[in-house]
Amino acid sequence: MDLSYFIQHTLPILLVELGAAVAGTYYIRKNDRLKSTTYLVLFLWITLLVELMGYYAGIAHFTEYKYFAFVKGTLFQSNYWLFNCYTVLSFSFFIYYFRSFLRAASWRLLLAGFLVFFIVSSILSFFITDTFFTSYSQFVSLVGTLLLAISIVLFYFELLRSDILLQLKRFLPLYISVGVLVFNLCITPVDIFSEYFKNNTFLVELKVYVYLYANIFMYTSFIIGFIVCSKKKRSY
Repeated sequence: MDLSYFIQHTLPILLVELGAAVAGTYYIRKNDRLKSTTYLVLFLWITLLVELMGYYAGIAHFTEYKYFAFVKGTLFQSNYWLFNCYTVLSFSFFIYYFRSFLRAASWRLLLAGFLVFFIVSSILSFFITDTFFTSYSQFVSLVGTLLLAISIVLFYFELLRSDILLQLKRFLPLYISVGVLVFNLCITPVDIFSEYFKNNTFLVELKVYVYLYANIFMYTSFIIGFIVCSKKKRSY
């Protein structure tokens, strides 16, 4: 792998992230601004910023530290620290996002408890293990995906009990849920087992393509949702 390969397989992700953030901004400008939707669009812009910041590690590595030489030999030589923080933020945000659409107080309380548990346990896991600077946290990926799946399932149950089914095609959170669920179900197994095939070229390349297409699917789902739902007067 070289710098051109790195850019070739990460640039499409940046473009769909930018597209989702722009489409989301257009959506909230055209529709009523619910707090959850505004936070979602803000999160998409934060995601794009984090992705751009994370580029430093790849550029440094593939240019043999001609650029960003100051990180060589430090704990920040890789960008694991950045994306471990982002992963906790991402799972926490989407659990909060889908919780905001639940009406049952018991379900909302349950997810609030899960969310507190996840954040605290994730921080503790970074202190207990040495993964924060050296690899993606398997604990965060596994527990985060499990709790996110639970929050989305509860969200779907809420849909079945409401009259939103009559206008489901233009219900934005549905598009978000499909994109997020498929993305995490695809990449979580890769993250969990990636430590065991670091030296296997084929599996490393497979991981690159899984990340690429999973990201494209998720952010394309977001873009389609923003565009389709922007045609209605009320936003969610």
